Amino acid sequence: MTVPPQIGARRSHLVIVVMGVTGCGKSSMGMSLAREIGASFLDADDFHPPANREKLRSGVALDDGDRRPWLLALAEKLYEEGKRQRVVLACSALKEKYRTLLQTCGHPVLFVHLKIDQQIVHDRLTIRAKEHELILKDFTGILSGQYRDLEPPKSGLSLDGTKSVEELTKQTVDSLADEEARLGMEYFSEGSPDMEVDTDRASELIDCMLEQIGDAKRVLLIPPDFTRLHSGAGELTTMLYRKLSPTSEVHVLPALGTHAPMTTEQREAMYPGIPSEAFLIHNWREGLSRLGEISSEEIQEISGGKLDYPIACEINKLLVEGGYDRIFSIGQLVPHEVIGIANHAKNIFVGTGGRDTINRSHFLGAVCGMESIMGRMSTPVREVLMRMSERFAHDLPITYLLTVRGQNDDGNLVTRGLYAGDGVGCYFRGARLSQQVNLTFVDEPIDRCVVYLEPGEFHSTWVGDKAVYRTRCALAKDADLLVIGPGVSTFGEDTKIDTLIRKYGYCGTEKTLEAVNAEGSELPENLSAAAHLIHGSSEGRFRITFAPGGLTKEEIESVGYSYMNPADALKKYPVEQLADGWNERDGERFYFVRNPGLGLWTQRDQFDSF
Repeated sequence: MTVPPQIGARRSHLVIVVMGVTGCGKSSMGMSLAREIGASFLDADDFHPPANREKLRSGVALDDGDRRPWLLALAEKLYEEGKRQRVVLACSALKEKYRTLLQTCGHPVLFVHLKIDQQIVHDRLTIRAKEHELILKDFTGILSGQYRDLEPPKSGLSLDGTKSVEELTKQTVDSLADEEARLGMEYFSEGSPDMEVDTDRASELIDCMLEQIGDAKRVLLIPPDFTRLHSGAGELTTMLYRKLSPTSEVHVLPALGTHAPMTTEQREAMYPGIPSEAFLIHNWREGLSRLGEISSEEIQEISGGKLDYPIACEINKLLVEGGYDRIFSIGQLVPHEVIGIANHAKNIFVGTGGRDTINRSHFLGAVCGMESIMGRMSTPVREVLMRMSERFAHDLPITYLLTVRGQNDDGNLVTRGLYAGDGVGCYFRGARLSQQVNLTFVDEPIDRCVVYLEPGEFHSTWVGDKAVYRTRCALAKDADLLVIGPGVSTFGEDTKIDTLIRKYGYCGTEKTLEAVNAEGSELPENLSAAAHLIHGSSEGRFRITFAPGGLTKEEIESVGYSYMNPADALKKYPVEQLADGWNERDGERFYFVRNPGLGLWTQRDQFDSF
């Protein structure tokens, strides 16, 4: 268990300086890292005054007199940027005294030194000499001087600069989690693929966290709703309420997103012992605070030019105006079709978000392609939400409490990991474990798949289409997917979205985009519905048959699915007799998924980056 030394430390924005000699790759790696963690990126070379630039162009090395005002100006820039969000700076910072000047920015600084052999750098610069305006005319002598001046940092991170940008970024992200722990931004981190974090251990860890955070007189808990019944968040939320309510005023705001409010029966089942008057209801169309927006230029960059609209950052105004000393965001890290791996910032900006945030972020994920998103830690939507977190919510006292859940050898669902922190380290630690625990690699493409939707948990295709999302990467071309949903009685959780699904149907990306762009279309104002229509389609690659308990044959076929009577489906595939994975029954071989909400099923070549 990680126990940080700074008890009760408040959130502080970390400055990461990627340093090294000219040509070591610090700018490329710094940009990659900034994208990964939702930070702003600065290149120190962009801040040289005109006199320094002229010297460099003339092949004259800068002296310390030239560097000092430049470094102090950089420190001032880091101070201003670091008040709003994390910052990644690419800067040579060769000498200890240069790094000391950068540390006057007043924020915690992590130096990442890219070590690389001089001859390798020389060869790189020879190739690039004509392309980079700051490369010196005679860089051989200057490069030798840089290696003479280089004083490797005594602390921080030292990496092999010959590795790929992706490898260097991953190594830095892993160390970032440790740095946040050292700064008191991570309260505990416990998990492995074989671990079982039971109730007693979870209680110990939460006590440790609460001791570090200190007193909080007014607390808001933001757990998932009943559609995440198996997340383990219900037990943790109830535990937090019991521990805090004797001395604090505690409210519970389920992260509904666009879902329908929980019923009394659902609340009592998921959060036993928490009184009804403690619960608040989120409305994604009303009662919001607008904190800012991610610009259209940024969305164009993030989406690779596919979209160019801005995305407003709107969240429930209670988080901003409710006077809470501490906000606990509680939920499960699990593969997700929109953001890659669910939870962390998603629980706040989507779970308690407004219409613009939800609609446009979901459509961004759909347009970028869910097959390239699901199960990945870093995705376009994750990047947007991390930027929102850093820029607009840095003053909110949010602590994340995250689970990773998986099945043990007896088939029972257990907690494999439990993480808590105020930064992103807890997310990256837990997300890596989720990839190990929640990804099922099939040994061959599935040509016949049967998915069961437990009736207490799945009431709509809006949620139940996880059966389509989470298995699609494992399905063969022309495969048959049967979804048995005895409790499914509607398409959307929201009345308006239900109407739109019925109107447009699951017709695939091309036709959905045509519908979005059609004159008079309602979809531009309801882009999350458009995203869902894309996600719930097979794109013509496989066949989808639905066996719902509360929708008619005509209704199911009207949205583009085939229909099967649920009684006939359960007779042919008695779920209580089936094993997860491959089954053979009455001469038919098929793959069975008991709960699609628990993971992601895929062919290994779909995840060659893992």
